[in-house]
Amino acid sequence: MTTTSSPGRVAIAATLGVVTAALFAYSTLETMLSPALPAIQHAVGASTSAIAWVFTGLLLAGAVSTPLVGRLGDIRDKRTVLLGVLAVVALGTLVAALATNVALLTAGQVLQGVGLSLVPLSVGIIRDTQPARRIAAGNGLIVGTAASSTAVGLVVAGPILEVLPYTWLYWIPFAVIVAAFVVAWAVVPSCPPARRGRIDSAGAVLLALGLALLLIGISRSSKVGWGSPLVLSLVVASVAVLGVFAAVELRTSEPLVDLRLLATRAVLLTCAVAFVVGFGTFAVFVLVPMLVELPKTTGYGLGGSALSTGLYLVPLGIVGTAVAPLTGRLERAIGTRGVMLTGTTAMVAAALVLLAAPGRPWLILISTALAGLTVGFGLTGAMNIVVATVPEDRTASVSGLAFVVKSVGGALGAQLGAVMLARSTAPETELPAWSGFRSAFLLAAAVSMAAVLLSIALPSRMPRVTPSATTTVGEPA
Repeated sequence: MTTTSSPGRVAIAATLGVVTAALFAYSTLETMLSPALPAIQHAVGASTSAIAWVFTGLLLAGAVSTPLVGRLGDIRDKRTVLLGVLAVVALGTLVAALATNVALLTAGQVLQGVGLSLVPLSVGIIRDTQPARRIAAGNGLIVGTAASSTAVGLVVAGPILEVLPYTWLYWIPFAVIVAAFVVAWAVVPSCPPARRGRIDSAGAVLLALGLALLLIGISRSSKVGWGSPLVLSLVVASVAVLGVFAAVELRTSEPLVDLRLLATRAVLLTCAVAFVVGFGTFAVFVLVPMLVELPKTTGYGLGGSALSTGLYLVPLGIVGTAVAPLTGRLERAIGTRGVMLTGTTAMVAAALVLLAAPGRPWLILISTALAGLTVGFGLTGAMNIVVATVPEDRTASVSGLAFVVKSVGGALGAQLGAVMLARSTAPETELPAWSGFRSAFLLAAAVSMAAVLLSIALPSRMPRVTPSATTTVGEPA
């Protein structure tokens, strides 16, 4: 631990419990919204394009806020930052639950997007508050929680919607998040920074604007096409703004994101792998639910419900949760490069297996289990590299940036997949043809192969450091 005074046993256990519960409630909330979207759209009287901002606004807010919150966690008391994030997420959940129109609903979702920063912030808090023998297991628990909540959210959404109004998808997580705030206020000890600093306001504004332009451009691409003047203008403007951001960050003494760290081989390759993995996993997170819910009459759909869709994703949560705490032990056996190769190769296999899925539903279960290996080993391995190679006062901000890069990759993959399905849709049926799914699965496999090649370029092993400075994520206690 890096705190000057060690917290008591109750505080240690409660701290781990509260950050895990808050992350689980938040991640499950966002996952549950997908099957509920038609009901929400009808309830608030929104058009299809307007309701899409329920997710776009969330993604934008998360991408913009995560680097800022990560930096705050590096230079301010992490307990205070955690309470602030939980308060904003709780407010956003409350606004969304009470919303009677799409504008209020979107506002609530934007506020909830700040919760994306809970993962890197939780890693920093665990490092500061847990005994050395429990830090790695606690970090593995965080990664496993993030993995399992996806499947849990989809599984429980269906039964809740069958007996309760959709607003309960907000009220239940709201209660958990409020409880987490109260417990955190009472028991989480102070987590002072290793070195205090200031917020790079100019960098924050430029990064927020650049990411917003990029993500809006990506989100519009499936509607108007990548060659449209709107999308091209947004992407070009984003590149220009992010270029200015890079110039500003390289000149300031306390940058929001230390780009010099990104210039190091390990960190740069890790962020590249995170982007490509985020892109590749759209095959499971976006295409599998669509494939499961298509009518059986298509010859490749399963005619499933929201509940069955969630059940097909359960292997991802189980495998991801199971393997994340084992990453540290596996690193000692086969090295950092070996762990990342295992995770990225599993994603290639997951996409290729789906090519043979028609008529073989059990192959979808195998594919989602393989994706669980990617999440458990790939994400945890990426965090290990960041923790092992960046200064302690930059851990939260750099790991937060890696999550943002992964989210951008996922958004890009989802939109390109949507374009492929749209091009294969027959006007008379309004259903995507198997050729569209096949092309999307092949794209996911090809991009995931790029992640394998990038992983090969990683150092075989990361330098070992003391637990007080950095700790291997996913190493059993």
